Amino acid sequence: MSEQLTLLVDIGNSAVKWCVLSEGDQLSTMAHHYYPAKNIMPTFFNELWADLSKPKKIIVSSVAKNNVWQALQQSCDELWSLDAERMSSPKKACGLSNAYEDVESLGSDRWFAMLAAFNGQTTASASLVVSCGSAITLDIIDSEGLHQGGYILPGLAMMKKSLAVETANVSVYPEISTPSLLPATTTAGCVDAGILLSAVKLIEAVFEQQSQHNQIRCYLAGGDAALIADLLSIKYVIMPNLVLKGLAHFISSGEYGS
Repeated sequence: MSEQLTLLVDIGNSAVKWCVLSEGDQLSTMAHHYYPAKNIMPTFFNELWADLSKPKKIIVSSVAKNNVWQALQQSCDELWSLDAERMSSPKKACGLSNAYEDVESLGSDRWFAMLAAFNGQTTASASLVVSCGSAITLDIIDSEGLHQGGYILPGLAMMKKSLAVETANVSVYPEISTPSLLPATTTAGCVDAGILLSAVKLIEAVFEQQSQHNQIRCYLAGGDAALIADLLSIKYVIMPNLVLKGLAHFISSGEYGS
């Protein structure tokens, strides 16, 4: 009899990541793929998952627009005649408490990233969980698992795009050619230095603010994590795929489905 598998999916604003969780709570090699911003169709997911064995269930964290979620749902029905289960942020789970009054308005990606970071610690300490993706989010957790709130600013690409759209004479290129926080002598370099400085200094400021009261660890994830990490003056740990790891931890816990 074939092993029953759970498909875990993390849908962000520009990319989808997924992995398979076995009955032995082992994660498969994780994969990701960027999707088109508009007009995503079920065929996109059909092609990605055409070679996957039928899972017993599909668990999803999604912060993308509703058309992406609908395309995924239709794909799961077409491929396996299954409904995907979309997770939302709870008030409390696996030792982690949500600081939001409207708990479900906290993005599920932030919640499951925090869950992975908090439950992945070997010794108790406060945590600063930073996701460097389409948006840059920072969330603070104390050593007891109490979420203290956070910060959100546009991601590097989004900051660049806003300049490209709203200004006439500012040179903006998709890639950051020479990452630096020093003043630049070209307009494109000034753009890169400005957006990097804003992201780096916010992370450092929050870390230093929290360090005055607690021992704290900084965890970085997301597509721009390595780029930003190289410019930080604080200690950090890069933890890829935090959302998927958080989903896996929750699904494997006794609290899922209770």
